[in-house]
Amino acid sequence: MLHKFFIKRFRTFALIMIIPLMIIFGIMGYLVMNAQQNDFKKIGVNSLTSINDNIVNIIYSSIHQQDVTMRNAQYMISMKKLMSHDILVYRDIIFMNSIINYLTSAQTSYRYIDSIYLYMDGLDNFLSSSSDELASFTSFYDTEWYDHYRKIPKDSNQFVETREVQRHSYDTAKEVITIYKRMSYAKGVIVLNVKSDNFGERLKDMLNPGQSFFFLNKDGEVLYRNNKQTESIVNLENDFFGNITKEYDVKGEYSHNQKWIEVNKEYYLINVMPDDNNQTYLVSMISFDAFTDNIRDFIRLALAILMINFLIVMLLAWITTKSAFKHITYLVDVFSAAERGEEVEKPQLFVRDEYNLILNNILFLFIKNNQMQSNLMEKQHQNQISELMALQMQINPHFIFNTLQTMDLEVLKELGGQSTLHTLIQELSSIMKYALTDPTELVSLKEELNYLKAYIEIQEVRFNNNIVTYYEIDDSLLEYSVFRLMLQPIIENSVNHGIRSSNERCCIKIRVYRIKDDICFDVIDNGVGMTKNTLNELKIKINDAKSKNIGLTNLNRRLILRYGEYSRLKIQSKKDMGTVIRFKIPIEEMERERMIL
Repeated sequence: MLHKFFIKRFRTFALIMIIPLMIIFGIMGYLVMNAQQNDFKKIGVNSLTSINDNIVNIIYSSIHQQDVTMRNAQYMISMKKLMSHDILVYRDIIFMNSIINYLTSAQTSYRYIDSIYLYMDGLDNFLSSSSDELASFTSFYDTEWYDHYRKIPKDSNQFVETREVQRHSYDTAKEVITIYKRMSYAKGVIVLNVKSDNFGERLKDMLNPGQSFFFLNKDGEVLYRNNKQTESIVNLENDFFGNITKEYDVKGEYSHNQKWIEVNKEYYLINVMPDDNNQTYLVSMISFDAFTDNIRDFIRLALAILMINFLIVMLLAWITTKSAFKHITYLVDVFSAAERGEEVEKPQLFVRDEYNLILNNILFLFIKNNQMQSNLMEKQHQNQISELMALQMQINPHFIFNTLQTMDLEVLKELGGQSTLHTLIQELSSIMKYALTDPTELVSLKEELNYLKAYIEIQEVRFNNNIVTYYEIDDSLLEYSVFRLMLQPIIENSVNHGIRSSNERCCIKIRVYRIKDDICFDVIDNGVGMTKNTLNELKIKINDAKSKNIGLTNLNRRLILRYGEYSRLKIQSKKDMGTVIRFKIPIEEMERERMIL
């Protein structure tokens, strides 16, 4: 069971923690890959632009400078005389030395230039930057270019190819990139041979790891590639680069430029840039492996975080499940003990989460319910005892009334007529009958005041008529309903604690009047009064349900229960001057009880 709930909780936690994290990483991964792809596109464009500016333009500028030099008619005449073995004058020699020096300086200035040839159509020899003399097609080490030149279409001003050149029989043949450029101002050709190795050395700092570079002629033939591993692309996709150059010739652009394309079952981000005359093309290809290498750190970080999160989820699921089962086991033990009738102690609060809090509340409710049931059974037992006592005490009022009537008759017989004792017995009978009637039964204010007058008459007899009572009652309020014994506890307090301690004649004034929406009750006496401390103690007592001051405390509680805090007792007193006890009842409540009565 523990294993089953652990799996369920783990799934819940995983949904809450791992899946949102995966979504976040997915979004971040998409943004990172998109940014990386944009960076790779910039790398492709920037690297090709750098190569074009720093290498290709320099190569073509050398050819262009030679072509411009041949623009001078004297140069062409002198060179033609030299190649035709005509007699040269001094001026011709100066011009020819200038041409040869220019060719030699171009070769020595740039390490990647192998040699430069100048040839006039129809002659048997040519000028070479690698020789101080005229180069003959019969004796010069490199004449292969001439066969290739003759095959170039007449309408083609420029052609580029790759070939091998071997200067001496004991040397290893070296690969060169040969550029043929027809002279603009004469019938002939300028041939520039570029060393492939040196050309590649210049490109190292311009290319990024994982980037492959291809230098193409207009027919799509690969003149140079920096990465020999990309040879498989050339061999297996022999039409691939040819399609690029053809599409550029037709549309002036390449439709897949800066896009991922599939070549030999691998994907590459391709960038193509032609030279100004569309005679050669620079191609950058960045493999998808290089792309993934750059985001591999992000992938590793994401996987590490997901793994850590997975372990945390597993640990949390195990801890919470273990804790919940510990709590459930405790609950089962408590319920079992309660069912066996054993005493159940208050549970320990080892709450760690909301689930445990709910279980703990259930346990508290269960224990509280058990306690309430026990208390209920105890109260039922006490109620049975109280009912028996109430039935027994029902005899007492009848016995008291009968006894008082008997005493009244005996007094009349003995005294032979009305007397103070007869009056006291009559008043006491009325008071007993009023007080012992159902306390929940409402009475009118008039009835309450009549009872109060009978009570005061008895007190006046007790104190030798030393009490004077004044009534100031609004007659329009006499029919309002009140509960029994509302004013008697206040009069009793004035008599017992105010007047009884004084030997002087004391006055009590009872006022019942209306102010706005309230009916006000005031009981004023000129008794001994109270000090401030005594008054504060009395206020605390009447608001304490456990107070022994039964009269005022009982009255105050009945007023609050029936009419609210608004109607609680207000007491004012001053030592040796008297006491005022007042309260007020909302007229709305009095109207409602009046309707009931």
